[in-house]
Amino acid sequence: MFPLLERVLRGESVEVVYKGSTVKVMVAHPSSKLARAKRQNALLVDPDSIVHSDAELIGDMESEWRKDWKSL
Repeated sequence: MFPLLERVLRGESVEVVYKGSTVKVMVAHPSSKLARAKRQNALLVDPDSIVHSDAELIGDMESEWRKDWKSL
């Protein structure tokens, strides 16, 4: 029964047939998928430590971007 209720909480409507009668279960106040999304941290380090890790590399990348942008 609880797996069915979990589906309802994810936004699905579920129909259950019991003793010849069909019961439809749905969320009273549906919410968006984005509101139900859970934050997941994919990085094991602070993102700033990745972005600001190598000043020389960042400078090289920026000069390449500038070259690409000039060709557009």
